[in-house]
Amino acid sequence: MTERTARPTAAGDTGGRRGLSGETRGRAPATRQPPRGAQRIARVLSSRGLGLFSETIVVSLAVAVLAIPAVTALPAFAAGAAHFRRHVEGESDSLLELGRDFLRALRHGWLWGVLTAAAVAAIAATLTSPAILGMPGGGLYRWASGIIGVGIGVVLLRAIAQWRPATPWSELLRAAADECMRDVPGSFLLVLALGMSGLVVWMFAPMVVLVPGMLVLAARAVVARTR
Repeated sequence: MTERTARPTAAGDTGGRRGLSGETRGRAPATRQPPRGAQRIARVLSSRGLGLFSETIVVSLAVAVLAIPAVTALPAFAAGAAHFRRHVEGESDSLLELGRDFLRALRHGWLWGVLTAAAVAAIAATLTSPAILGMPGGGLYRWASGIIGVGIGVVLLRAIAQWRPATPWSELLRAAADECMRDVPGSFLLVLALGMSGLVVWMFAPMVVLVPGMLVLAARAVVARTR
């Protein structure tokens, strides 16, 4: 009795396995999903971040060309910051508009551009001159010049990030200096941006053409985070 009862059970099991096997054969093969890393790369390439990266390169090259005379560097950076603002806010961000902003900033801020170029040249000479290092207290003097230069750089980055054609440069610089004291974390971020830019140029000098876009992007990001 036990053997007769067990045989149909085995036969049923065999039939069940055959049925499962048939169902498995009838199913369509599952679609193979791409690796997660590839999905992340595709997401980044199709996101807005790629457009912002390309604008950073465009602004870097445009500002680098416009700043070749040195005294036009400040208006060039202001025009680049305005270009970034328009791009993020969905306004017209053509190179023609960037050129117009440069002419507006240069017309009303050429004196500040000359003063900025003179200050940068003086600080650079202090930091690189062997004569300064050979003087008594020359090392301390170089450190003080470097700290002053970084402070001036932070104020200027805040000023160009908030530049508007109708706002006087004196008012922009005064507001930027006040904002440096109120927004200490943002000022620290700009100090890091200046340090990273210097490190990039030190490691590979031709990358200097990309530094303007990096600094303008950092300035705009710091200003946008407080709004």
